[in-house]
Amino acid sequence: NGRLTGRSAMSALTACALSPRASAAGHASSSSPPPRRDYAALFERGRNGGAPPLFLAPMEGLGDRRLRRALAFSTGGFDEACREFTRVPGVLSQGANPEKLLRGIALTGYDADELTDWERFAWHRDDVRSNEAPPPTSRAPNLLAAQLMGSNEELLERCARFLARQGGAPRVDLNCGCPANVVTGKGAGSSLLRDPNGVEAMTRAVARGCAGSGCAVTVKLRSGFDDRGLLRENLLAAQAGGASFVTLHPRTRAQGYSGHAAWEDVGFAVDLLSVPVVGNGDVTSASLAAKMLRETGCAGVMIGRGAVQDPLVFRRCRAALADENFRRGDLDASGYAWEMTAEEEAAEIRGFLRRFADEVFGEAERREAEGKRRRRRGRSPAEDSERFKVGKLKQVCKYLFAGNDALLPHVAGVLGTEVDLDAGIDAAKLLRDVEELVAERWREPREVLVDAFSLRTAYQGSADASKDAVRT
Repeated sequence: NGRLTGRSAMSALTACALSPRASAAGHASSSSPPPRRDYAALFERGRNGGAPPLFLAPMEGLGDRRLRRALAFSTGGFDEACREFTRVPGVLSQGANPEKLLRGIALTGYDADELTDWERFAWHRDDVRSNEAPPPTSRAPNLLAAQLMGSNEELLERCARFLARQGGAPRVDLNCGCPANVVTGKGAGSSLLRDPNGVEAMTRAVARGCAGSGCAVTVKLRSGFDDRGLLRENLLAAQAGGASFVTLHPRTRAQGYSGHAAWEDVGFAVDLLSVPVVGNGDVTSASLAAKMLRETGCAGVMIGRGAVQDPLVFRRCRAALADENFRRGDLDASGYAWEMTAEEEAAEIRGFLRRFADEVFGEAERREAEGKRRRRRGRSPAEDSERFKVGKLKQVCKYLFAGNDALLPHVAGVLGTEVDLDAGIDAAKLLRDVEELVAERWREPREVLVDAFSLRTAYQGSADASKDAVRT
């Protein structure tokens, strides 16, 4: 009955239309504009038998604009992406112009139309002049969400206001989950989870900044810092602060990305809160997405590195989760309506790789033309540019090959590629080689835990890092 109660509580979202709560923002009124993005309808779709909302996770260092656009304009399938976090400083430099500085912090690198305006963001003029049709916009999601991370209420509020009113963000997410030492050492990210009062205060600050704009406020958090002892309090704090929905990655900061995500924490959040809960962690296939939904009752699913392992994962989920029998577990992974052959899948993956390469290669050329690429002594500009492009391709291929038994034996060769312009070894050659491997060997990936992808999985220096790292 508890699980049913959690699901039925989703109607609270429809009632408030996902605008910041009046109790949190203190500025809501009947004259407030409508929500910039109808999240209520997305969650309602899942309740009415369709696929629940599918989110591409913000991923610092991996899920940047290049990857988001490559996915959106090739394989697609997700409902919304969120930009990787923007760091809001704890203090401003003495003598700085606060308005100018904070506006730059909030809006630099963010554009709500990043995934909707193809011609505006094309790196090459040839992209819009070529004989090939532009990417299918029906696959591209709507406005790009923004994410802030910080621990200064006033500065968070002001940055949120810039994003909501000048940036056109559909929602501003508060990051309470980043485990990196450089972040937690400054009181931001997952370090907020040590004090639920801080979680509520920072959420309220973002809500005040977004109030009256039609921009939603959300929170992404982990199960805790050193342990899960404050999970209940932190969840309630996020809700009380004005979060329209929360996303939970059910690992502690101490765990990093190691071990298994504790999905029971997501189910606990669903039963506890009156706002929707999006589950995140260890979802790398349609089967695992359905399993998370069954076991937790969550209202939506967020996928991060799993989308790089299998760029078709969102489309697989969309097809599978629209089948009620599959969602109930009555059908196995081969039972839902997926009509793409292995050859057709390989063609889609190659399209993703080319789209990603277009983003990376175009950026490298633009930066080189503008003189923005840092050069190493002893290297030519051309070699530096090729090294940058090869490095980005390797980063994606590490994930893409990890879950595919036929491709896995080749990952060492791909990652060991070194630029040698005299020998004709450059980014274009690496792309051709990878495309050839995909064309010959691509199969639907197996389910691989995220810690198989990551070089850094656990974060030491926390009381129970080793204990959490082996939790199943």
